[in-house]
Amino acid sequence: MTDSRAFENVLSHYPDLSVLEAEPLGGAGGFSGAAFWKIETGGSQLCLRRWPREHPTRTQLQMIHDVLRHVSQNGFDKLPVPFQTRQGQTIVSVAGHFWELTDWLPGKADFHASPTSERLEAAMLSLAQFHFGAEALAIHPGSPPGIAKRREQLERLRMSGTRELLQAITTVGSQDFRWRAAMILNNFEQGAAKTQSRLAIATRVRVSRQPCIRDIWHDHVLFEGNEVSGIIDFGALQTDHVACDISRLLGSLVCGDREAWERGLTAYQSVRPLTDDELMLVEAYDQSTVLLSGMNWIQWIAVERRTFEDEKRIHERMDQIILRLLQM
Repeated sequence: MTDSRAFENVLSHYPDLSVLEAEPLGGAGGFSGAAFWKIETGGSQLCLRRWPREHPTRTQLQMIHDVLRHVSQNGFDKLPVPFQTRQGQTIVSVAGHFWELTDWLPGKADFHASPTSERLEAAMLSLAQFHFGAEALAIHPGSPPGIAKRREQLERLRMSGTRELLQAITTVGSQDFRWRAAMILNNFEQGAAKTQSRLAIATRVRVSRQPCIRDIWHDHVLFEGNEVSGIIDFGALQTDHVACDISRLLGSLVCGDREAWERGLTAYQSVRPLTDDELMLVEAYDQSTVLLSGMNWIQWIAVERRTFEDEKRIHERMDQIILRLLQM
């Protein structure tokens, strides 16, 4: 089935939908493999998303939709809550893909173009409000799943060494990628031992676990002026500890600026205070993210041979990782 026929098939599942114009956006600059269309109707703008075949499963996607609806109903309305079809479903399955239709959230992900204190505080307040809205879905206290996963991944990398990856990057055609990958690999071991010790301590902490976005970063927070107008892309949402989101967002917005980190944490805690253990988890998540995210890009591109739409944006991500590695 062609994209055009699949598009029409999907939209036919929704009641009272009059499409005036539909703009295909491809991956919209993202790396997930999803495809997007911006739809103009008589009175609103909508977003149609086609999820990649590989991820998520129907069960996972339904969980994501249920969490978004729950948080929205609890007062945080800056979310792309999926519409219901005529059959009362939020997932449409067509041409081997899952699809969803939501409002088009206004604003731009342009924090780096205007990195003010007001915008940083607004971003962290919005994240805290999301977490507050999802607190009712928390499960019994335990070790944060993301910490255990990172500890295992780091241990595997340290045992196998970086020789295989160093060899793999020599076969990649892009010289711009190769030198960035070499910088990441050459700085890996320096931070690995310290990070591994920090993760070992963090796995012993018992904290509340709840739905977390897990991939909230600069490009997923929309602004109008100094106010957050929306948060987008919840494909990685799972149960974890809120520290994983706090560290991910702050690291992507202000890199290693400690003064800005303190400002962001203060704004977050005006809604949801953090214990000393939780603040320790923020540091553990941040350091392990810096250390492992670069290795992930090398694995995906040099070993698994994945391809992405925008090579320049990948290089920008790798530059940020290198900067953070040098600051560790």
